[in-house]
Amino acid sequence: MFKNYLKITWRNLVRQKANSFINITGLAIGMTCSMLILMWVQHELSYDTFHENANDIYRVVENQYYAGGQIFPVAVTPSPLAPALKTQFPEISKATRFSFNSLTIKKDDKIFTEGVAFADPDILEIFTIPFVKGSPQTALSAPHSIVLTEEAAAKYFGQDEPVGQVLRINHRDDFLVTGVIENIPENSHLKYDLLAPFIYLKELGSSMEYWGTDWCYTYVLLQKNTPYKEVDKKIIDFIKKNHEKSATEIYLQLLTEIHLYSSGKYTADIGGHGDIQYVRIFAAIAFFVLLIACINFMNLATARSERRAKEVGLRKVVGAQRHQLINQFFSEAIILSLLAFLAALVLTETLLPAFNDLSGKTLSLSHLETSLGFGSFAIALLCGIISGSYPAFYLSSFHPIATIKSNRSSQAGGSLFRKILVVFQFALSVIMIIGTLVVSRQMDYIRNKNLGLDKENLGYFWMSGEFRGKSEIAKQELLKNPNITGITRTSQLPTYVASSSSGWKWEGKDPSDEVLMHTLNVDEDYVKTFKMEMAEGRFFSRDFPADSHAVVVNETATEVMGMQAPIGKRLTLGSNEFTIIGVVKDFHFKPIRMKIEPLVMMMAPDGYFAMIMRMRPENFTATIEFIEKTYKQFAADTPFYFNFLDEVYDNLYRAEQRVGKLSGYFSVMAILIASLGLYGLASYMAEQRTKEIGIRKVLGASIPALFFLLSKNFLMLAGIANLIAWPVAYFVMSGWLQNYAYRISLNVAIFVVAAALAMIIVLVTVSYQALKAALANPVEALRYE
Repeated sequence: MFKNYLKITWRNLVRQKANSFINITGLAIGMTCSMLILMWVQHELSYDTFHENANDIYRVVENQYYAGGQIFPVAVTPSPLAPALKTQFPEISKATRFSFNSLTIKKDDKIFTEGVAFADPDILEIFTIPFVKGSPQTALSAPHSIVLTEEAAAKYFGQDEPVGQVLRINHRDDFLVTGVIENIPENSHLKYDLLAPFIYLKELGSSMEYWGTDWCYTYVLLQKNTPYKEVDKKIIDFIKKNHEKSATEIYLQLLTEIHLYSSGKYTADIGGHGDIQYVRIFAAIAFFVLLIACINFMNLATARSERRAKEVGLRKVVGAQRHQLINQFFSEAIILSLLAFLAALVLTETLLPAFNDLSGKTLSLSHLETSLGFGSFAIALLCGIISGSYPAFYLSSFHPIATIKSNRSSQAGGSLFRKILVVFQFALSVIMIIGTLVVSRQMDYIRNKNLGLDKENLGYFWMSGEFRGKSEIAKQELLKNPNITGITRTSQLPTYVASSSSGWKWEGKDPSDEVLMHTLNVDEDYVKTFKMEMAEGRFFSRDFPADSHAVVVNETATEVMGMQAPIGKRLTLGSNEFTIIGVVKDFHFKPIRMKIEPLVMMMAPDGYFAMIMRMRPENFTATIEFIEKTYKQFAADTPFYFNFLDEVYDNLYRAEQRVGKLSGYFSVMAILIASLGLYGLASYMAEQRTKEIGIRKVLGASIPALFFLLSKNFLMLAGIANLIAWPVAYFVMSGWLQNYAYRISLNVAIFVVAAALAMIIVLVTVSYQALKAALANPVEALRYE
């Protein structure tokens, strides 16, 4: 029997090639898009879940409170916090501090500048870190021990045995390799290749006992089945108790939530986080695209099935039972949907490399969880069952004689249902079009917004300790090159200034207020190099030796301090007193999604870590070669790494740019799928009205009038879809834009453009079938009447 069903299905596929192609292709594209998106979503949700104790590991973070009810979330904590928490709270079984430092590493005659992770020995018991060589119990017990990943071990030692070998760090300390661990998985928010004991940082001058400075990350492992909220209540005021001047509260953040719930929230956080909002957006896109594809599949399947009413009658006349007809229709629909599923698997495998390039992931079908694979298969099966249910139960119920005599080619109920489905799928498409337009415009706004500085043609490098001591002499040497038009030194890049203090005081300040002011160390040429503008006063100058005790503030700082005439006013920080000599116009020193905050700029030669230079664009290669050659004159034993500042700015918004591109591509796919379905329905409708069109042409109807007749219903449905989509899209995209302190407005033009696109898509899709029907010879349509 099943063999017979297959034969009939194949005959219908061959007989109705166009419909079959549209049906299978639309559903296959929808499934492909959904599988690609859901693989990305699955990867984002999998961060840090590979740790055995993932549900009991937490990061300790802070909320700092300042004047005006300002809350400042911070990811770093004081160094003494971790050991104190472990000692004083029995609910916490293990605790570790964690910090990154960029250090010089020498192996034989090769020198590298690497980011080294420093942590307490408890890290090896808190996190799942599989050892390939060495013992986790003793690997970090000595201050000058170091653990390498397999990749780092191959880099430094090749095929040689790494354990027991020595690496020289910072040209002064020999570190013994005590272990090799597996490479850190891609879905870990902590990524490192070298791991050394945290206590070594004390030798580099880091404070281990002071509670007033936040500079390291703290992770804790709770005892099994310990409610973390109960621990939160106990530790909330722990820093206040150990540092009287602190206005800081601490709380726990679950390890598996760090990657998706931290982006842009915490100051001094580890970079590279995802965003739960984008996961939700893409999950919704996957659902919408698949829903549009399924609607198409069911719409076309039910429309096509109405042609088969007479076939059902004849089958019944020759003895077919109703259950056999039901099985036949279900089999056909399910086979079609499973063919679409197989095609989707092939398409997914084919498109994965391009998708990985676009999304920045390294996904493969092997990453597809069993549940997700079965889910996709189940959706295909369900789609077949639903689309087959109409002909299976409705058409099989007809009386054979009545069916053969009457024309049941178009049922009013089925027509209304199809119209509702068309409106629904086009409403989803319009929502996606509007979302894509809004994201694109917001990204354009960010790229083109005046930052308050000129970021073009700027390059930089981080200065090693050896170079920093000679940086003023090196700067003058570099300026001899006519292709270098300006050089400045600073403590941080202007893309993200994290350093801050709440200890600033000024005349008229309420002693009870805690006001957080960001601080940036700069030299005299900072404003000139970045082409900034002064609002009033002047910038630092070599002509004024007293500028070492002066500061320049931004406009926001003067507003926060309530100073109408700030020039000459005094600011104090601890025992140090400074005079305000200038106010620089506000510039963005954090991502544009954040508001500009108060900033104090001061001269502190010991606090310069980066050298930034403005270059002529004519010959970057020769200029960079000159910079490297000059650098080697002052720091011969230190690797030289040069970067362009505009690339750093691009990286700040890379996630948004990827979201914009991906949502754009998937919106196009959704529109393509909807258009395929619309084309199939237009073909069906034109076929149903062949005789009507023939009669109208005989009676004198013009081609434009017939074209309008066949198109107006679809245009009306598209118009209704727009009216439904607009408020939904406005609500969703308004919420998304709230994440940006500086953003576009949702004006009417965006919605009009989306509506126009939808109408054009409908006209283009329907036009071929409408024109074909309108141009047909009426004699052919009426020959057998």
